[in-house]
Amino acid sequence: MRTSIPLSPRRHQSGLSLIVVLLALVTLSFAAVGLIRSIDTGTLVIGNLGFKKAATASSDQAVDVAVPWMTAQTQLGAASLYNSLPGNGYYASSLTNLDPAGNSAMPSRARVDWDNNACDNCVSAGTCSACITPSPVTNTADGYSHRYVIARMCRCEGDPNSNCAGTTVPNSCPTGQRAGGSPKKGELKYGDDARFEASGLGTHFRIIVRTTGPKDTSTITETYVQF
Repeated sequence: MRTSIPLSPRRHQSGLSLIVVLLALVTLSFAAVGLIRSIDTGTLVIGNLGFKKAATASSDQAVDVAVPWMTAQTQLGAASLYNSLPGNGYYASSLTNLDPAGNSAMPSRARVDWDNNACDNCVSAGTCSACITPSPVTNTADGYSHRYVIARMCRCEGDPNSNCAGTTVPNSCPTGQRAGGSPKKGELKYGDDARFEASGLGTHFRIIVRTTGPKDTSTITETYVQF
């Protein structure tokens, strides 16, 4: 004898689990996109820092151009550096109001015409006091370009031992003892009391270098030397 088993009615499926799964997939997708963007940003930051450090290291090559130029000038006579030579990026005063990076909008600050754009006419706009001409562009083998400004650390142009022109204000030029040759070449020891011989007093000069490179990398460095 056949027995029939009653079947329960089919329940209505609302699809709630499918919605939950889709929401989870969307959340995971956003998390994956955020992770990828974070990794890409970190890679870009590391790359930019690398370019920045390379540009800073390369700026020494501009100093290696400026210092021999100054050496050649001093060989012409002490007075050869008494007056500014803007065509060579040299100024015989300290340029105390100089803003090398050009970030200040104070009308009393001077800017440097690094990009040959007349400092965007900041003088006529009243946002700077002067537009300083740097040296010509120097391109190096590593793909970086350099320009520099040399400033003699004196109050004004002229003889460092006289007064500023037309005034009774003395031309103050800080000086320091220059180091000459070493009496013990090849055997320099920190504990030695005669590592270098003195070679007289020298005037301080400031060399400001702007270096540009790949991906619009730009750095500004300063180096102080004595002559």
